[in-house]
Amino acid sequence: MSVGDVKSAFKRITQDGRIDAKDVDDLLKSAGSIDKEEELAIKKAADSFTGKFDPDAKTKLKEKLGEISYLRKEAATINKGVAKNAPKLVKEAADKLKVGVATKSYGGSPIPDAVKKLVNDAIKNGAKTYDVREMKKDPVYDTEHGDPELTLDGKFNPYGQDQIAEDSMAFDYTELTPAKFTADTTTTQTWRELDGYTGSGNNQDAKFKNVTGKPSANITALYDEANWDETKARGPGGQKYANNFAILADGSMHCVPASRRSKADPGRILTTASLARGKPMLFNGHIEMSNGVVTYIGMSGRLCKLQAKGEAKFVDPVALLKAWGFQTAPGLTMTKEG
Repeated sequence: MSVGDVKSAFKRITQDGRIDAKDVDDLLKSAGSIDKEEELAIKKAADSFTGKFDPDAKTKLKEKLGEISYLRKEAATINKGVAKNAPKLVKEAADKLKVGVATKSYGGSPIPDAVKKLVNDAIKNGAKTYDVREMKKDPVYDTEHGDPELTLDGKFNPYGQDQIAEDSMAFDYTELTPAKFTADTTTTQTWRELDGYTGSGNNQDAKFKNVTGKPSANITALYDEANWDETKARGPGGQKYANNFAILADGSMHCVPASRRSKADPGRILTTASLARGKPMLFNGHIEMSNGVVTYIGMSGRLCKLQAKGEAKFVDPVALLKAWGFQTAPGLTMTKEG
């Protein structure tokens, strides 16, 4: 948002000659990432306002604006750490991508030379290797999750989670390869599967049952807010993964577990950003499979915007799926989710 947009938003919320707490929320939310010029424009407009300024609204605006400098410093500290660790992480991935050398992915799978060549060529042509922990330098006013608050916003993903690679989030558990997927879905086995819920409203617990057979060869969207105490339990039909998807810097592909929970952080509902686990990414978004065939691949809105602005390029996920040997639906192309 520009300074001019800030002034327009302030004019809009004060048409009735009054500023209340909701107006403050509207103003800060409409600003998007609040840079220094916008911050000063908001302060100046508020100081010059001569109408009725509700005391609670004035206090709220003062408190929120007071948080901005602290958050900018926090973003700078985080990004400094990201930049410091980047060379080591990039080298680790580059070593795994050496063509003609037998190497394994973060999850322990042999990386095909076709995958290595595609990733190396993409990076050479400008594809971005990024860390989801990198933050935008200016905070945003988030009204989407509970009480509105000023918070830091990830540059490549809204959720800069630093998940631990253990339990259902171990690299070998989340890794998606044709060999692993086929072996899992064609083997008769017994698994734990979601079987409804107990409780009601915001206080529900997932129930589970034993199922024997061959698991579903599908990947679809899975999400709920119930408590899952069995983090490796599967979704309907034995679906192992949710459709949250990422390609890590070694070219390996990963999906969030069906439970979207991990014992390392049981209170958190895992997101696509969780798949990083301290490693750089090449791509993140969503994937869907039907009977073992990839029918959908989508680029997250955040990456779409960066690419549209010319600020970053990303690896072609469809080409990489084919390089790994996945079956793809005829004419499959990447969907831009932004």
